Amino acid sequence: MQYLDSALDSAQITGDFEIPDNSVLDFPWKNKEFRNAHVRGGSLTGSTFEGCSFFETDFENIALDHVDFIRCHFENFRIINCPHDGMEIRECTGKPPTIIGSRDAKPEL
Repeated sequence: MQYLDSALDSAQITGDFEIPDNSVLDFPWKNKEFRNAHVRGGSLTGSTFEGCSFFETDFENIALDHVDFIRCHFENFRIINCPHDGMEIRECTGKPPTIIGSRDAKPEL
């Protein structure tokens, strides 16, 4: 398993990644492709994903509060046990992310 910050310069993010506990990667993720990726732990609070694609990808136990997905594409993207207060999805295509283990409603595309 790798730390997600090791993939910041990669166009394609594939494999198992972890965000260290008590770490926040509030990075502007642009034009990244998450393919067969499993990312867990830590926080992406305040991040913006713009023009990114998510194929067969899971985000698990990550704080996603105030995260924006703008002009992204989703195909089998699951958000599992992630707090996501204030998360927004705008101008995105594909099937909306499946949210598991949350009281919040499923977001609209």
